[in-house]
Amino acid sequence: MIRRMGDFVEVRGSIPEVLEGDLADELSSMAVLGVQIEPAAPGVSHVSVWAHTGDAELIDGIRGVLFDLGSETVACIPTPARDWSGRWRESLVAFEVGERWWIDPHPDGAGGAPDGRFRLTVVPRAAFGSGTHESTQLVLMDLEDVACGGRTVLDVGTGSGVLAVAADRLGAAVVVALDIDPIAAWEARSTSARQAWTCRPSIVAGSVGCLGDASFDLILCNMIVTHFGPMLDRIRCALAPGGTLILSGILESERRTVQELLTGSRMAIVGQRCLGEWISIRAARRSEA
Repeated sequence: MIRRMGDFVEVRGSIPEVLEGDLADELSSMAVLGVQIEPAAPGVSHVSVWAHTGDAELIDGIRGVLFDLGSETVACIPTPARDWSGRWRESLVAFEVGERWWIDPHPDGAGGAPDGRFRLTVVPRAAFGSGTHESTQLVLMDLEDVACGGRTVLDVGTGSGVLAVAADRLGAAVVVALDIDPIAAWEARSTSARQAWTCRPSIVAGSVGCLGDASFDLILCNMIVTHFGPMLDRIRCALAPGGTLILSGILESERRTVQELLTGSRMAIVGQRCLGEWISIRAARRSEA
């Protein structure tokens, strides 16, 4: 049977903000059509997850995840055939991040960035990294503090490609945007093509291991701890001696766990930054490691 595209159900609930990472982990194996997370109250996040109307098993699974993560009620709301994601994107406005960035969700927008800021055109679609989440903003702010000019940069789990594009804008000599999800790799390529300058990161669909013996002066990794933790040893091997690793996607409550993981991978912590409930950690590969 051919199912008519456009018949959706929005599964809506509210979960503790600190469990957003667990939500991403639980939904990663489900064929959901989209997820939107936004603040509802201090410490509480409103969650909407979309699925096809006819996929009852998937809808039940989403409901179960939201209940398990503490949502007291879960509503299933039929959504008529329409480009709901496009209508949502139309409502977005450009915004500042840190001291240097201007994130614009509208590629055809006539306005440029304010003086002293770099405009990054990022259209929210299927891949993570629209620039609105604290974990992405933390890496963008960290990039303001590290030297990118003439350096080699690897963005692990690139998602939308916004971090790779930012490194390219700061003058990196080589930028590799890596993701195991081919859809994310496609989104990253689209993001790079939307920029006002000639932006040419190398887009690779695969794991860190597919890069062989390549090494990088700077590695960016904005992923939840359960995803990047098992990769840390391989990431360290891809980091040039004395190079810098920027990790994000870390909740404040996970700080000590990540510090221990970095120590176990023979990397030294050289800086940390906090934004809301989220932190980023900068680490260096010890020259003797």
